[in-house]
Amino acid sequence: MAITFAAIYSTSQIPAPGANTGVVALTQGQNGAASVPSLAAAQRLEAENKIPPGSFKPMGPKAYEIIRGNHIRPPGDALAHVLQLIDRSRSGDANAAYDIYLTVRECNTFTSQHADELAESARSVGNEGQFLQRSERKLKECESLVLQKDIYEEDWLSTAAAMGSQSAMRTYANSPEEVLGSLDKAVSDPDKVAEWRSNARQYLTELSSQGNVSALWDLASAYTYGGVVDADPVMAAAYSRVVSRVNSSFIAPDQVSDMERRLNAKEMMRAKSASDEIYNKCCVKQ
Repeated sequence: MAITFAAIYSTSQIPAPGANTGVVALTQGQNGAASVPSLAAAQRLEAENKIPPGSFKPMGPKAYEIIRGNHIRPPGDALAHVLQLIDRSRSGDANAAYDIYLTVRECNTFTSQHADELAESARSVGNEGQFLQRSERKLKECESLVLQKDIYEEDWLSTAAAMGSQSAMRTYANSPEEVLGSLDKAVSDPDKVAEWRSNARQYLTELSSQGNVSALWDLASAYTYGGVVDADPVMAAAYSRVVSRVNSSFIAPDQVSDMERRLNAKEMMRAKSASDEIYNKCCVKQ
């Protein structure tokens, strides 16, 4: 079990290429031509408050990527911002619940030891003064939220993921420490780890079947290194082949070939069969 814990924590935070960069590139289909947006899917997800408006980037007839900007919240009191989001989240707005999580996480960053790490990083590149000004402003804005313990200490990430926020579902799956706490805490509560793994697998599988390419990449990585699922070279090759087929800037064909060369003939057949099945489910318009 210790190996599983180590895999979970060592492979978290491996981002899908281009994920959450705030930079929107022209997406392409496998023939290199710009894809036609799946407007119906985008409109449905936005109407259901599962993705932010304008974040849907098509990558084929069904496949897509969700790209959020780096902006978390407007300047000003963080608690006031969160309180108006809570009203929306209670009405079923998953985006609002995820935005609360992002706000709380930002405040936690600037009121914990992480701030010292960021300060040292800023100092190393000559931006210490600018960082200190920003840190002072964030501390002042976050003060009232930090003191509101019932809000500040609630598990907003799990809530947002359960409500269907696509960004929250991926963050939940890729950031076990946000759900389980430290590695020591995880080791002491294997039942909670099992619950997290089950939920994470469900979230990534659901997103990938809808065509979310970043979730497909997450599963390719998980099957390669272990964590959310046990490492499986056959399924790693299958998911990697699908991702590369949708957009080779995520996983280059040469990388897929290298993975497949490590398989025997029987495993290769299984990988190709699984790849076709995954692709038909995720990325072919029915």
